[in-house]
Amino acid sequence: MINSKVLYLGLILMSSLLLPACGGDSNSSNKPDTVEQGSEEPTTEEPAPEPDTQAPTISQVFPNNNHGMHSKQVLVSGQAKDDNALTSVVIIYGDESIIAELNGHIFSAIINAKPGKNNYSILATDEANNVTTVNENFYFGARASAGGAHSGVIMNDKIYAWGRNNKGQAGIGFITSINDDPEISTSHPVIPTLISAPSASDGEEATETKFVSLAFNQNSSTALDSNGNVWSWGDGDNGQLGLGTPDDDIIDETDHTSPQKIQALSNIIAISRGNDHCLLLKADGTVLAFGDNGQGQLGDGTNDDKDAPVAVNGLTNIVQISASIGSYAIDEDGRLWAWGSNKYGQLANGVKDRETHNVPVQIAIDEPVVNIASGKGHALALTRSGKIYAWGLNASSQVGMRTSETWESYILAPKLLPWFDDVIAIWAKGNQSFAQRSDGKIYPWGQNMLGTLGIEQDGDVEQPGSPIFGLENVADLGNGALHTLAIRNDGEAFAWGWSYEGSLGGGKSTIHRWAYRLPLLLSIYK
Repeated sequence: MINSKVLYLGLILMSSLLLPACGGDSNSSNKPDTVEQGSEEPTTEEPAPEPDTQAPTISQVFPNNNHGMHSKQVLVSGQAKDDNALTSVVIIYGDESIIAELNGHIFSAIINAKPGKNNYSILATDEANNVTTVNENFYFGARASAGGAHSGVIMNDKIYAWGRNNKGQAGIGFITSINDDPEISTSHPVIPTLISAPSASDGEEATETKFVSLAFNQNSSTALDSNGNVWSWGDGDNGQLGLGTPDDDIIDETDHTSPQKIQALSNIIAISRGNDHCLLLKADGTVLAFGDNGQGQLGDGTNDDKDAPVAVNGLTNIVQISASIGSYAIDEDGRLWAWGSNKYGQLANGVKDRETHNVPVQIAIDEPVVNIASGKGHALALTRSGKIYAWGLNASSQVGMRTSETWESYILAPKLLPWFDDVIAIWAKGNQSFAQRSDGKIYPWGQNMLGTLGIEQDGDVEQPGSPIFGLENVADLGNGALHTLAIRNDGEAFAWGWSYEGSLGGGKSTIHRWAYRLPLLLSIYK
């Protein structure tokens, strides 16, 4: 029999052991529960990330704002940024979608342009599928061109011309001079004058001829229309108007006072006129030429003048042409070709000579060339990196630094010019050179005896230091032997340099035989 006292003490002992486990302690309600070993700590949920709604930014696009381009192959570039990460940049050009190459924030892509105005769009997309679109445009062709003392511009698909007209090069239908009898000289074109051309036949309807590019030099003129046809007028010496009959053994040297269409010629996308010859670029990348061939400048393997277009030997996939005394072309790989005169070292092959060079040879430059501009005896080449190489005649520092650093009067191989690495366009003619930098301003150098460079400085300019005075946002330039034209992005036209036979287009108030160093605003009734 169990002792009752022992049983009572045992019950008390068991109660003392069970109470803590059952939470019987009076202070246990204020203490956190004990976490058993191996159990998880309580967690707090992170808030959901904010959705990415910020679209990429696009800036520093070129070409833009209807800027003039002289090569069929146009490099579109700019900067695209996003707060997170870009997925792609795509260029929309007509029916094409071109995926741009990305190098950090810089994008680039190549467009094969059509003559005239070209529209394109840039689409930048980020990882959240936010899209930014920028619409831009540029112009393929020369809207301004100047010869020895005559000038022309294209406005709204029409040609306006003025200046010297002793060979009919102004295109007004008859020959005039500023020094004629006053009753006759009133018809001389001292202001921009609308030039008419026969309308094109489209079935039974006649449509107005629309022009997209000009090429003037010395006393001859050439124009390209939107249908790929070529028109010529002015001095016909050496068959340089291209209006003769092929293979008839007679060189047509007839002068013409109004635009004449070159027959049996089509699909031309670019034109360039030298001293007495002309180059034509076809849509298939081949090149034609006609005119004086005494130095082999037609590139057909002969030295015979041609009054109808003939093929230049061995050139394919060409994207730009340029003619002066000699001839130049760039292919789609950025290789530069030259032929014709080497009197001043224009072939950049280390020598100068008076031999004929009647087939194209390559000029060695270390990086791809995107533009070529040729003057009387010198040339400029713009590379993809924004640098300029130059060579040829340097008597007036048109290559550069003739006096202070005593660069030679003939530069016989491509010379890297040390001044700029942000050039976007180049021009050359006569003994002058012009470069447009990324700031949109034009920087000239070379011969300046008659105000041809458009700056206040007198005398030849050894290096480009000052931009053309008061002229910004230039879309295209057209320089002649002693005067220069410019078209601004807003469509206004300017002229400066030697005023002769109305070459500047300033009207009767412009002094004949006078140098105008600063640009004159032209009145064109568009």
